[in-house]
Amino acid sequence: MEKMIQAVFNNEVDAFKGLQAIQQLGAAKDISVGETYVLSKDENGKTAIRSAIDEEQGTAALGGGVLGGLIGLLAGPLGLLVGVAGGMIAGSASETLRAEGVSDYLDAVSANIPNGKSILVAHVWEDWEVPVNTVLLPLTDEISRYNLDEQVYVPVQTEMSKVSEDIKEAESRFLEADGPSKEEWNKSLEELRAKRARLQEKLNVNVDLQEKQFQSWIDHHKDELESDEARRARLKRRLDEQRLRLEQLRKNRSGI
Repeated sequence: MEKMIQAVFNNEVDAFKGLQAIQQLGAAKDISVGETYVLSKDENGKTAIRSAIDEEQGTAALGGGVLGGLIGLLAGPLGLLVGVAGGMIAGSASETLRAEGVSDYLDAVSANIPNGKSILVAHVWEDWEVPVNTVLLPLTDEISRYNLDEQVYVPVQTEMSKVSEDIKEAESRFLEADGPSKEEWNKSLEELRAKRARLQEKLNVNVDLQEKQFQSWIDHHKDELESDEARRARLKRRLDEQRLRLEQLRKNRSGI
């Protein structure tokens, strides 16, 4: 299942241990790992990204994925934010992250990190929670999981459908109206169509990135040879589910 994992640590050292443990699970194919980041906030409240793949952003190349990739789509025009440690994100955004132009999502996550602590953000596909819990719980008990399909993508599609319905209603009212009210409905139509266009553009980019991520995960596993039957069955089930998800993404593309 595709998820966003967020884990809060008391210090940066433990956060890096958590990051390395997640990467090792990915290398062992216990989970599939996408983008990973470690954000740290010092005692004065200054936030910095300590881990990302893109060294040009002034960060350490210890994570997976690309800055501003799929994680970068979890806020902003989508109108949705994934919570931190069980609570919705709130507070002022980090000046450091805003200046770097990294991601609305990471910017918002950084606002919720207590001073002196660090947070690991990891985009993963996990078949069950045991592997990640086993490596992270010795380091922290603040682990949050968010099902991206249920908590992000489905709500966004619902939002898109609602906007389309609002447009149909406004079109009908526009045709029935006259005088000043006709002008008002025309203005409403323009605003709704612009909103739908912005949302559609964001979703199109989202699908592109999702397809690339799922294809990468599938390619990583396709030649897997396992002597352990239970492990082989689990990997095959994950592959089948990821292939199905990729097919759905491609079928839905024309409808976005």
